[in-house]
Amino acid sequence: MRILTVILLFVALLLTAACNGREYSYSEYHRLRQDIWKFGDAVWFKPVHADSICEGAFVVALRHDSSYPYTALRLEVSYESGCRPDTIDIQVADDYGKWLGRGIGTSFQLTDTLPPVAHVSGAKVTMRHLMRTDTLRGVNQVGLFFVPSGR
Repeated sequence: MRILTVILLFVALLLTAACNGREYSYSEYHRLRQDIWKFGDAVWFKPVHADSICEGAFVVALRHDSSYPYTALRLEVSYESGCRPDTIDIQVADDYGKWLGRGIGTSFQLTDTLPPVAHVSGAKVTMRHLMRTDTLRGVNQVGLFFVPSGR
């Protein structure tokens, strides 16, 4: 558990970046109830920045366990600020079933970066899975990080 905490702190420090001369980062994880994600349940985040508008990229993070039954996870990320939603496929395992994420024991973590956007501070960002099942099992947490672009 200590190792995981140290790793998460290190990742948070790496994701801290400068935007328009001010240093800040935004990161948040949502734990899914009983590790079940229903199709209609959107997870939402409200990134707040030092500037009212900041350019950068969102990084989606996924924590899952070995009970996840698929090799990929398709997600839709929607922005309240009016940007077109992004759809991403996160490859979770290779063709032979070997988990691609890093982790300890049966818990794994993966990240994927979305295309750059201009984000309005405090504007809601929602995420939902687009898998062909009503109830997705094995996903423990989903997270969102904002990495400002350096100018």
